[in-house]
Amino acid sequence: MKPQAEIKRDDYGNAADFNMKSIETSTAYPSQMAREPRIRFFKPSELRDYEPDNGAVLFGENHICRGEVFVIGGEPGVGKSTAATELAICGATGRDWLGLKTHGKFKTLIIQNENGRYRLQQEYAARNLGVEIEGSILVSEPPPYGMTLNHPEFLEDVKAALDSFVPDVVIFDPWNAAARDDKAADYQTAFDALRNMLPKGKEKPALGIVAHTKKPQANEKRTGGSGLMHLLAGSYVLTSVPRAIFIMVRGGNDETDNSVVWFNPKNSNGPAAPRTAWEREPKGFTLLSDFDWKAFEGGDGGRKVIRLEHIQAALGRDSWERAAAVEKLENESGCGKRACQKALSDKSPFASHLEFDGKWVKFKAAEDQEGANE
Repeated sequence: MKPQAEIKRDDYGNAADFNMKSIETSTAYPSQMAREPRIRFFKPSELRDYEPDNGAVLFGENHICRGEVFVIGGEPGVGKSTAATELAICGATGRDWLGLKTHGKFKTLIIQNENGRYRLQQEYAARNLGVEIEGSILVSEPPPYGMTLNHPEFLEDVKAALDSFVPDVVIFDPWNAAARDDKAADYQTAFDALRNMLPKGKEKPALGIVAHTKKPQANEKRTGGSGLMHLLAGSYVLTSVPRAIFIMVRGGNDETDNSVVWFNPKNSNGPAAPRTAWEREPKGFTLLSDFDWKAFEGGDGGRKVIRLEHIQAALGRDSWERAAAVEKLENESGCGKRACQKALSDKSPFASHLEFDGKWVKFKAAEDQEGANE
């Protein structure tokens, strides 16, 4: 009988009668020698002494890590894709992302099926960023045949981009483009397809999923708690597989209110981040330090908004120096100085109702507005 060191077992546990030298020189079993183990086991001491590789944590307190899945959820139009773009830009520049610390700089590849090149041009032009992000972000246009994860040519094209770009984060937007059915088996198949096309080992990137939440029910309050993650539309697989889940909801009920509230109902690798409120703009997100949480929890929205009638009442029929007009609008609307300055600028949604003359501003009379529209 040969020494124990020379007896190996194949993938099915059967004894394989060949020695160690044959393993080094033989080409008969390439898949057995090269493949990544399907499962690995560790002693308690190995687990206790484990130290993550440098660069394993990308965002927050282990919120987003290499090789793990996270979800950005929210209702349609709330700003999920914008948050994904924000993540990519923060990774490229080293800025913090929606209140989470960014650990260094890294590259992000976004596979998306939502926005064409015109919409993407608007988004990136509004950011006014230089060449510092050029080599750190790669974004797809909507694939002409959809997100066909079961098609070898689609997978081949994605893999080519992954191999050449070598991203630290891959974002898939939106999830329903991969899993069209809400059955658990379909969700698991979609997850497996996504993870199988990603690099393995130390180069394995974090995988971000952009997903829709369920349609709000009458009198339903979405103000916090771990239950928010169960708002994600579809199978429970979407909440069980990811290590971290982020949910974005609107900060107010008014259609002109662009505030959003950012929640972190799940972080399996550490503490959940506290909820925060942000103003969503084309150029990114700005923290709202004066957000009214009590009003938000009461269902009235956490932020006052400026309406056209506020401007009309504040300015009347007179012309005002810009600083005086801003002060009057603050008193009329109850909103802050910065919001009033933006509302009275020539780039605001109300600009067509205003006349500008250097430092002076005036609300247009009804007949002047009618003439301008003809």
